[in-house]
Amino acid sequence: MQEVYKTLYCDVAVVGGGTGGCAAAIEAARKGMHTILFERGTTLGGLATNGYVPQIAGNIEGICQEFAEELEKVGQLRKPDPSKNYYRNPSFEPEYGKIILEDMLFKAGSRIVYDSIFINAEMDGSNINCLYFYTKAGILRCKAKVYIDATGDGDVAAMAGVPFEVGGQDFAGLNQSTTQGSRWAGANLPKYLAAADAWKKEQIAKGVENPLPMVYVLEEEAIARGEMTRHVCNRHGDFFRVRIPNTPDDNASYVTFSFHSYYCHNTDPEDITRQILEQHQLMKQFHAFLKNHVPGFENLRLVGMGSIPGSRDSRRIFGEYMLKSSDVCGGVKFEDGIARFPEMFDAHHPTSDYWVFQRHMHMPVPVGSAVIEEEEHGQCCTANMHPFGIPAGLPARSNPRDYCEIPYRSLLPQVVDNLLCAGRCCSSEFHANGAMRIIGPAMGTGHAAGLAAAIAVNEKVRPRDIPGTRVRQLLIDEGVPLDKPTSGYWAELREMEGDLVVTKGDFAAIRPSKKVDMKDRMHLADI
Repeated sequence: MQEVYKTLYCDVAVVGGGTGGCAAAIEAARKGMHTILFERGTTLGGLATNGYVPQIAGNIEGICQEFAEELEKVGQLRKPDPSKNYYRNPSFEPEYGKIILEDMLFKAGSRIVYDSIFINAEMDGSNINCLYFYTKAGILRCKAKVYIDATGDGDVAAMAGVPFEVGGQDFAGLNQSTTQGSRWAGANLPKYLAAADAWKKEQIAKGVENPLPMVYVLEEEAIARGEMTRHVCNRHGDFFRVRIPNTPDDNASYVTFSFHSYYCHNTDPEDITRQILEQHQLMKQFHAFLKNHVPGFENLRLVGMGSIPGSRDSRRIFGEYMLKSSDVCGGVKFEDGIARFPEMFDAHHPTSDYWVFQRHMHMPVPVGSAVIEEEEHGQCCTANMHPFGIPAGLPARSNPRDYCEIPYRSLLPQVVDNLLCAGRCCSSEFHANGAMRIIGPAMGTGHAAGLAAAIAVNEKVRPRDIPGTRVRQLLIDEGVPLDKPTSGYWAELREMEGDLVVTKGDFAAIRPSKKVDMKDRMHLADI
């Protein structure tokens, strides 16, 4: 190895400047730790900002709540329903999000070292002695008392010898599909929505029951003509788009993440390159398709592409506890629960552009509040959905009226004593990983990791020796309401009268028993 040109010393070293890593560094610094955050790029936020995924999904509390509030203060946050006094999937200006995160770290007292690529971990028994980074000046070394892996890919954990898994049993080791984030402008959304609505009414008048979205049908025609390789849009709800703040309807600037690649291996650089090349071509095809064939997009222009690959999962550590898919599905709570996930299964299908998502698991024995189909092979259990075989048990979905918790033990890697993990590389089964990778719970795990790291340094103990119940209580004392049911939108769902049903989109929803005026229809759509 090249000679080390400099050594930095600190109490807590955080590797990875995504939202989870930022939350970890903020919390550790606030607790008086000399903290350094190492980021391989030159801006913070990870996929949320650099990958153009600027929508704060999941439960928003703790440092994640502060992030949303700071964005709103400067007019860079957009609520789907401004009349509500809570945050529910708010979008934000990704470029400004980078600045807000920097400000939050600076105020907390954390250092940032950009353009530092982690390359190796030197071990001393079961402890990390130091980490090495490649930089423009040469090899940089960092010696800390506690380390936090927030790389998303579990790079530090893997180099330190922590056992890990990639992919899952039911998809033979494949990762979830990946997507290229992108930013567009010049669309006339009202014109498009009016055309799509008129087309749907026309199809119904012709006797078509449950017509597909207009844009999906137009894509079918483009694929038949050889103009597109495959669908970008979802047959259940056209194309996914996130409106960002300060953009008028008649010249909408938004981001879309639907340029999927399938059969992915996200720790293989050659396959990552294949995905990126494929997504760029699909983006080019989709741009021409929209401009030439879809009303409202005649003046569409591409104004930005995500600068990092849109991977959803890769390495997942083996921790003191591996969060199970049945935990997420059944709304399981833990005495050491330090973050919460109230959403449906967030697994992007590894192989199928027909299904796009997999919102269910198979449960031999019902657990907790899971929504169970009566038949062993339910409506979504096709060969396309389960290409390697259908698991035993009944199809089950997470209950929209409930939530699961992420235990502190899932942040604790086996084998290595002075390391914590935050975000999607924490310990979980394949389908449970969505409970950790989206922005809300990723920042929640980072918040808890930063707090535990500070305790470990102050008291000269291993993170695994800190009771998770203590970490949970300290988070509650800081104002994270882990001792109360999820509030806001989730409270509205709990109070909504109606029956639980399985939708065409393969998730459990509430069929209201009376008219419900809710602009966010995630749990009402496609019934």
